[in-house]
Amino acid sequence: MATKPRLTKEEDALRRAVFLAVSFAQAEISKVRVGAAVLAFNGMGERSIFTGCNVEISFSRVFHAENVALLNGHFCRFTKISSVAVTSDSKEKQKAAMCGCCRQDYMYLNPNCMIYIFNSNKSLRLKVKLIDSMAYPYAPKGKIV
Repeated sequence: MATKPRLTKEEDALRRAVFLAVSFAQAEISKVRVGAAVLAFNGMGERSIFTGCNVEISFSRVFHAENVALLNGHFCRFTKISSVAVTSDSKEKQKAAMCGCCRQDYMYLNPNCMIYIFNSNKSLRLKVKLIDSMAYPYAPKGKIV
């Protein structure tokens, strides 16, 4: 019988934060609630977790949870990104890592940051370095085949 991987204290803190964040999502357009949590460090070496959720204002204005969390950290001057955790209430979305735009923003800051994707039952679905995440594409409904 396979055992579930044990999470470190930081990974468990990210998991708790990401599930809190998803509860604040505003997803009237996509109907997919997404939460994200970023573990970041400031210039003095202090660490903190910043959360974000998707905010869908209109069809042309959507803020992804991953970027909201990233901006929350930057606003507080926590710019050294260590990891990001993401979850949603959609099983389809939980199969992939972040979208390409969000990955690119994180890539500028730390290509070696870890991405954690959690299932809705709070188990870890995916743990991968950002730089290695292309094997886990983000393919929304409108994908070109």
